Amino acid sequence: MQETKNLIIRRASFADCDSFAEWESKEDVIRYFCIDGKRNLDTVIADFHRVTKDPSRQWLTIEMKATHEPIGRIGITSIDPINDSMDLTVIYIGDRSLRGKGLGEEALLGALDFAFKEMDMNRVTIDHFLDDEISNHLYEKVGFRKEGIGVLAGKRETEYADLCLRAILRAEWEERYEIEKWESEKTEN
Repeated sequence: MQETKNLIIRRASFADCDSFAEWESKEDVIRYFCIDGKRNLDTVIADFHRVTKDPSRQWLTIEMKATHEPIGRIGITSIDPINDSMDLTVIYIGDRSLRGKGLGEEALLGALDFAFKEMDMNRVTIDHFLDDEISNHLYEKVGFRKEGIGVLAGKRETEYADLCLRAILRAEWEERYEIEKWESEKTEN
């Protein structure tokens, strides 16, 4: 479990599948996912069972700290304990009214903190469709650097599309957030 100012990021439970299915049946949530259309409860449950049996994958639930209400999901794949790397495959805030309030950034920062401190990763990757400006802005802001373009590496329903490939290393993360922490403490004094 990882706590941030407003959020708790924890391992997903079977009970979370109802919320995931509700959110992932909405076009505004899945618009930039590499999936073959809207997902129903049966699909989400089947995927949940596969993930819980696969050591290279994890689902995390994002919930509001004050209410313990689930508000989103983080999907981790390609967990590689030999190379200490992993991929953040999915991250979203499900309720449209909660978007644009910094909770996605807070969840992503919490996920990176979890990856580097709890999972002892050295490298975290993420990708996004080239036309996904919100993800592009967020990932750059958090510190993911662009590594290249995966040509036709993602699929939206029946169409292949290019993906922007990004990564952040533990050393980059530590340097960036130690500087910010130091500057924050300096302005408080």
